[in-house]
Parts: sequence; C-alpha cells; structure tokens
Amino acid sequence: MVPASSRRESPLRFLHTDDLHLDSAFVGLSTEAPPAVAELLREATIRSWREIVRIAVEEPVDFVVVAGDVFEQANRTLRGQIVFRDGLDAMAQAGIPSFVVTGNHDPLSGWEPSVRWPELAHRFDSHHVTSMPITRDGEEIARVYGISYRVRDVTTNLAARFRRDPDTPFAVGLLHANVGGIEGVPNYAPCTLGDLRAADMDYWALGHIHRHRVLLSDRPTAVYCGNPQGRDPGETEPRGCYVVSVDAAGGIHPEFRVADTVRWQLIRVPIEGLATEDDLVEAIARAADDARVAADRSVVVRLALTGRGPLHRSLRRPGLLDQARDVARERLGESVPFAWIESLRDETAAEVDLASRRLADDFLGGLLRRFDATQAALASADPPPASPPTEPAGTSPMEPDQLSAMLDSLYTHERARRYLRDARPDRERLGQFVAEAESILADRLAGEG
Repeated sequence: MVPASSRRESPLRFLHTDDLHLDSAFVGLSTEAPPAVAELLREATIRSWREIVRIAVEEPVDFVVVAGDVFEQANRTLRGQIVFRDGLDAMAQAGIPSFVVTGNHDPLSGWEPSVRWPELAHRFDSHHVTSMPITRDGEEIARVYGISYRVRDVTTNLAARFRRDPDTPFAVGLLHANVGGIEGVPNYAPCTLGDLRAADMDYWALGHIHRHRVLLSDRPTAVYCGNPQGRDPGETEPRGCYVVSVDAAGGIHPEFRVADTVRWQLIRVPIEGLATEDDLVEAIARAADDARVAADRSVVVRLALTGRGPLHRSLRRPGLLDQARDVARERLGESVPFAWIESLRDETAAEVDLASRRLADDFLGGLLRRFDATQAALASADPPPASPPTEPAGTSPMEPDQLSAMLDSLYTHERARRYLRDARPDRERLGQFVAEAESILADRLAGEG
C-alpha cells in the first residue's frame, strides 16, 4: 500500500467509478464455456473492482466517488458486499476516503448483509442532498455532494436539489441519473444539462449510463464513466473508470483508465478467398485470436461469416457451422488470456455476380433492380421518384409503407402479437430483411438453392 503521506500535495486528484454490478453474471452467454473460461467470466466484475482499487492506491488519489449500482440486485449478495467493503478498506488503509450513492439496481430499500464499512467510507442517504468535506493537512480541499435512491423507480429530478455552498473550494456532485433523456436506458432521476449547470458544481460524477462519455467539458465538467466491466454483447468498447486531476489554475482533466478483465467482441469474417472448410476454421480462429491480441485481455467473441464465395453451399449443410466453431475453439485453447467463440453465425451468400445479373433483361435482373430501389427508398426520408421510362423494367421499389403493411398480418396475429408487439421493425431492420430476402432469392433463382 502507498501511505497517504506519499501523495503529492498538488494537484487535487480523485477517481470516479460507477455501475460495478459486483458478483453478477455475463448476459446472454451460452452454457458451453469450459471451466477455465467460465471461472474468469464469473469473476470478471470483481476483478475489475480490484483493478480500480489498485489504480486509486497507485496513482494515488485524494478520494474516490462511486455513482451508484454497485450491485446488480437490490438484495445484495454477501460475497459482493464483502468484496466491495474489502476494496473500500484497502483504499482507507492508504488514507483514501470513498463516497458512495446507490442507484436503481441497489436502492437503500433492498436487503443487505450486515458488513462493517471502514470509517473513511461514506454512503449518502436518500432524504436530501448532503455534503462531505475532503481535507488535506487539516485544510478542506474539496466537498462531495450526493444523494442515494431509496427505491428503484426514482422519477423525480434529483439534480435540481443540488446547490453549492459558497465556501466550497471544489464541488463534486455525485448522482445516478439519466441526463438529457438518453435513449435506450430507463429514465431514472431525469434531468437536463441546464440542471447540472444551475447547481454550480465543478465536477459531476454521474452513473447509470454504461458507455463512458464526457457530457460537459468545463465548469461544470460532467462525466459518465460507464461500467468498468462489460457484461453483454452490446458492451464491446474498453471499460474502466476516470482519474480526474485539477491543476493549480483550476483546470479539470478527466483521464480514462481501462479496468475490464474480459471484453465482448463482435467480429465479421468474409469468406471471399476461402477455398476449403479448413481455410474457414483457420480464418475463424485467427480472427478471434487477433481480437484477443488487439484487446490485450481475454475476449468473448460473437462472430458472423459474411460475403459471397464457394463455401456458402457447405455452410448450409446441417451441423457444419457448429463443427467449424467447435474446431476453432479447440485450436484457440483455454489459456488465459483466452479468446472464446461464444457463437458463430452464417450471413454469407452464394457466389453469384449480382452486379452483372442486375443488368440482365430477365426475371432475376428485374427482381434485383427492384431490391436495389427498395433499399434506396428505405434509406431515404422522402418518397422515391418514379423510375424514368428509359430505365430497364422492374425497378419500381416496394415502398416502406407497403413493406410494413405486408407484415401487418404477422404483427397483428391473434397468437403472435403478444410476443411481437415490441419488436416491430424500423426502417433499418426492414432494410436487413430486404437484404436477407434478396440473398435467399438470388441463391434460388441462380441455381444455388
């Protein structure tokens, strides 16, 4: 441990983390992972927390703020609670105080085992915004303001309750919230950038959004640091925390630090140029291993085969895709850091020269031209113009409204609609359907089916 006395006197430096989701599982992962892989996946969130503690102690920092969702469930696991406490204690032993708020996943109303926290760790209550001073050599150098969630569904504007005290040397607002109505996440504690500015904080340590981003860069600086360990296929970017330095002139400098142990990767492997199934397996294994090397840590890979080539016909044989995945897994091995192929998907098409076929004055040519026109209509916000009379026949597009109407019978079906009511495709998804339909029909009509 680095003693507190060895910390440099200037500048002010602190660490911001959130959404640890300690002791929680990877989402959507198959149960086929071998023991060594499965063990590391189970431990990933805990290892990322330990890495954050290491960063805090070795930087070193003056204090640490944790912006909610330390745990996955309101009822915390005993192991998760102890692991978190042990990290707070390791920082306290180095003289680093910590400040925590709860979020929608771990509100104060949930059950938690009775685990004693270190004296230098403070959790804010949910009744009102309170503040805690940070001192160095008896002098206050910063003040942290925070408020926790009492229950999961907090729909009030908590940011509006924050106000800086006039004598605060440097103000940090600690809050779990959706700022600016970010889409794709629950709208808990909704607020605006204007609310953040009005509170007169110097730095907003925000939680709830899993992708790290800087919302405001200067007075206030407002940052989402994201979750330090991605747990589902949509969380592919590097994950970690922010170390924030304040220079002698008051300039605020957040620096991202990587802390994840395992990283999801979505990879596309083209089959052009692959002549044999053995070539295919080599390409799959090489792509996964390259991802591991580039990430410099273990990776969980979802891989899609794309493009056109002679192997398309082989890939349509029942079981071949699973066999190729399994052989590639064997070649990659299980040593850590590993590259684990979680799934392998076929998005290839037959070896057909579609560019030439589109020009042909036959049924397939006209059909392909209509697919092109339909994709153009889907990509445009305006209704497509009528085809000039000089163009080949068959270029009239199927307009987006027509495509949606064709799907009505499925999405309004008495038995199917309860499963599909939240899955009606937008224009982008309709475009994917059209591309898949084009590939299937081209295969059949060109003699590849």
